Amino acid sequence: MLSATLWCASALAADEARTYFDIGAKAYQAGRYLDAAQAFDEAYRRSSRPGLLFSLGQAHRMEYFARNDPARLKDAIRYYEEYLAKEPGGKRAVESTDALSKLKPLAGASSDKSTTPASPPPPSKPRVMISSPTPDVKVTFDGRPVNHPFIQEVEAGRHKVVLSAPGHEDYAREIVVDAKTGAPPLDIPLKERPAVLIVNAPDGAEVAVDGRFQGVTPLPPLPVASGRHFVSVTLNGKRAFSERVSLERGQKKKLDVTLESTGQRTASWVLMGVGAGGLVTAGVLGYFALDKQSKAEDLRDATTSQGGQGTDTISRYERLRDSRDDYRTAALITAGAGLGVGTLGLMLYAFDPAKAPLPPADDAPGQPKAPAGPAAPSMEISAVPMWAPGFRGASVLGRF
Repeated sequence: MLSATLWCASALAADEARTYFDIGAKAYQAGRYLDAAQAFDEAYRRSSRPGLLFSLGQAHRMEYFARNDPARLKDAIRYYEEYLAKEPGGKRAVESTDALSKLKPLAGASSDKSTTPASPPPPSKPRVMISSPTPDVKVTFDGRPVNHPFIQEVEAGRHKVVLSAPGHEDYAREIVVDAKTGAPPLDIPLKERPAVLIVNAPDGAEVAVDGRFQGVTPLPPLPVASGRHFVSVTLNGKRAFSERVSLERGQKKKLDVTLESTGQRTASWVLMGVGAGGLVTAGVLGYFALDKQSKAEDLRDATTSQGGQGTDTISRYERLRDSRDDYRTAALITAGAGLGVGTLGLMLYAFDPAKAPLPPADDAPGQPKAPAGPAAPSMEISAVPMWAPGFRGASVLGRF
């Protein structure tokens, strides 16, 4: 139980160290070197990683160049020396040695370890540190806009924090600041607002986005991640519709889709019409056959009732029967042809499924690559400034 508790405490300290470093790195990039130094110092209190000593030296050195504060020069020298004492062969040893060779002459003498630099006095109030990796983030603290990252001493008690950024959901939280321990650092990534895609298409059409089935129209508005997407709409007997769309965070886009009939569907309607016409014609021919049959029977009955049949009567009777047979044969042939053509049309109608086009390879959403394998736990933190007369900049490197 004790070992588990110690492990949890160690993991929490490492997480806080990483958060403090991330906040400090943002302050460093914003040119707020003293705020960065305060965040790096909090990170070092929790992790004791030598790389943070180098980061502290960098922050104090840049603050010295920006403000010409001798106290920051002394602190920079001290932190570089502490880093070299702990990691004489570390990755930043050459840079630390080079920095010391330039800073010590500026201090007027070699760094004396017994000399205590004029470090900033400890805060009189608890300090709060808040940031976000989301671009263009805005921070309000107790209802007033503040700089990002927010690093400031505040009164103990309850405070409200709101983070907002274009195209993202706002993040609101109440924090409790202790008079002695302050509050845990916050580095909050904001959640993207999805774009909304509205597809207007004939009822019964199937809609897919990036090859993934979304449903059958009519559909409610579809939430979609920002970026490029491949939208396809398919319906049996219709030519497939596809279009590339680019959506921004929170954007609402309406897609009106018109589906054209396929050649097969048009041919099926024609064949079914011809088949239906053939069946109607067969019915007419059948009616004529029955009519001839009825007249022949009437003639036969009349002749029988009169007691004799003349040559003309017999000849007329045979002509009626022959005509009946011709009409019947024509009706059967026409009905068979109409039925066959109509059946073919029905088959073409039934077996005309729409095929959804696949998104092009360059539009397919990228999948994150799986890591090559587990790596040994490590943490290296450094912030590397670039300075020259007339130019100031920085590159920040953090690896955990």
